[in-house]
Amino acid sequence: MRKVRTFLERMLGYTLERTETYNDAGMPTLIRFEVRCPHTGFVISSSPTLAAARQCVIAREMSMGVAAQNDGSSASETRAA
Repeated sequence: MRKVRTFLERMLGYTLERTETYNDAGMPTLIRFEVRCPHTGFVISSSPTLAAARQCVIAREMSMGVAAQNDGSSASETRAA
């Protein structure tokens, strides 16, 4: 089996790649879209469509924004007490 990785785009720092897996006869057996972390380069998501991969990036950024807001509010409450 052979795997071919193709860079597609960079979105909000994340790298989106198309990964194609071929069998011994050279026929494609699996096509996936992977999202790589901007900080570590590790694959954080593997999706069947490009739209799903983009959605993963948006959801991850939104969840990180909410976590940062929650961290900020608890820090300000601690200072006030």
